[in-house]
Amino acid sequence: MRKIKIFVFILLIALFFISFSNPQKLTQKTVIILSFDGIRWDFVENVKGFSQIEKEGFRAKKMKSVFPSLTFPAHASIATGTFPKKHGIVSSVFLDKKSGKRFSDGKEAEWLLVPPIWVIAEKKGLKSAVCAWPLSEGSYKGVYPAFYKPYEQNLKDREIEEWVLNLIRAEKRPDLIMAWFHGADFAGHRFGPESIEYRECVIRSGEILESIINEIKRRGLQKDILLIATSDHGMTEVKREIDIASKIPKRAFYPFIAISGPVANIYVENANQYRLFKERSGLFKKDFLFFEKVEIPFEYSTGDNSRTGDFLAICNLGDVFKPYKKEREGILKGMHGYPPSVPDMCGIFFAWGKGVEKKMIEEACLVDICPTALKFLGINDFTNIDGKPLF
Repeated sequence: MRKIKIFVFILLIALFFISFSNPQKLTQKTVIILSFDGIRWDFVENVKGFSQIEKEGFRAKKMKSVFPSLTFPAHASIATGTFPKKHGIVSSVFLDKKSGKRFSDGKEAEWLLVPPIWVIAEKKGLKSAVCAWPLSEGSYKGVYPAFYKPYEQNLKDREIEEWVLNLIRAEKRPDLIMAWFHGADFAGHRFGPESIEYRECVIRSGEILESIINEIKRRGLQKDILLIATSDHGMTEVKREIDIASKIPKRAFYPFIAISGPVANIYVENANQYRLFKERSGLFKKDFLFFEKVEIPFEYSTGDNSRTGDFLAICNLGDVFKPYKKEREGILKGMHGYPPSVPDMCGIFFAWGKGVEKKMIEEACLVDICPTALKFLGINDFTNIDGKPLF
């Protein structure tokens, strides 16, 4: 018996020294969220990168956007897990009547009313890296991502791809990596979603995704990384342009007309202007939907706040509003911004890597992305989040 005890003691000592001299490498979990702007759900079939994830990972066939299905509100919803009525980005162009300020590109993060995921991560002691993400410029209540690459007019998708690859190769990866890509949005606007140019951009986006997947596999990191590929909205063909400004008696600053594609928030100054618009509403409704703030249906609601217009105008599918006081550059052949219930407004969602089972579901929503990523990072407080984890 004594000999057995001595043997066990010696064995434990030996194991201690072996483990001390050969320490196990600690694994680090990383979430990578890639947004390919404007890619519609039904254009990724048999496209490299996307089809690879579908074979190996998780896909939501249709990723519902939010209303309005525009770049800024949608990316704010991806980043916060909330709808526009909560995060406060009610359109791509809007006015805050309370402060008198107009939403602008500078210091975008200051406009968010709830924290984005990179702020949540940083406050939990994690490191985040953000590239060109809409609403990421500036700080949210003094908090910035640890690593940041801003959007610039000449920024190419190839540069963004290399930025992501370098972070994957880094000895100490950030816990959260978020990158926005041009995707097929520009081509969709200029040439339409049925164009060769649009399809080529989708294929190029798939090649970027494939490159990133291959780098993760090459380094044996597929058990440490959750990769999410999504888009903010889809795209539909434009049929006609409506000049809403000519129907509105404009004097000085008010009424303020904030046009974002097929959506217009209209802000009035006083009761007389409000009454005038209400009286003219019958004329407006011949060409497009027109609501007082108090009667906006739930599907189109962005909240009863100082940022939502006193009146909301929404075009029928395929129609867009003509820009106010400026000519549009080129012919607009594709657009988004319509209600998320419209199939053409649905984007893509793919997930691959650690903890992801091979599965396809019919539909999810943009607000589900943030809680899915947070759960993977070990942050399970979804108290102020509208979405839910997808797995």
